[in-house]
Amino acid sequence: MLSEPPTPAESTTGVARSREESEPAPSPRRRHRLVLVLDVVVGAVVVATATALMLAHQSSQNTETPAVGPSGTWIVGLAEIPRTTDLKERDRQVADLQQRVPGASLIDSDTWASLPPDAWVVRAPGEFADGFEALAHCGELGSDECTARYLSHDEDDQGYLCEAAPTPDPDACRQPGDRTEPSPR
Repeated sequence: MLSEPPTPAESTTGVARSREESEPAPSPRRRHRLVLVLDVVVGAVVVATATALMLAHQSSQNTETPAVGPSGTWIVGLAEIPRTTDLKERDRQVADLQQRVPGASLIDSDTWASLPPDAWVVRAPGEFADGFEALAHCGELGSDECTARYLSHDEDDQGYLCEAAPTPDPDACRQPGDRTEPSPR
């Protein structure tokens, strides 16, 4: 049986040593470089992960607002986007509206029984005492295409949709118990 020739470590002592024992330890300078490279790699991974998480969170915050305000208030609805709309298209529409109305946000209509089902509602910032007040704010925004929507968790309140054209309907623009006195016409 042939044996392998002895390694340099074995030839001097006649005893087999492990590879780790036979190789010299890395110099302090080499260890420092290795630690530095590992720090850079780990730092890059941490930064990339944090950036991705932040962008994902920021994107969802820019469009969706899960809670809008208390039930029993009115909002200005700038647009309704069917839930079947592609999300990129939906986000583009919201971004366009945000250019015209800073602070506009997206709400899921299914969280409010008084809103039309299966849609996203783009709303202007603010809450209003009645539909007339919300329509007045709509006019201040320079738009005559928005509507006033009543927020509640009662399906019977879906009829409270206040529109400017041709003339606001007092029965649709004021829910019983609204906080304001009758608006002059």
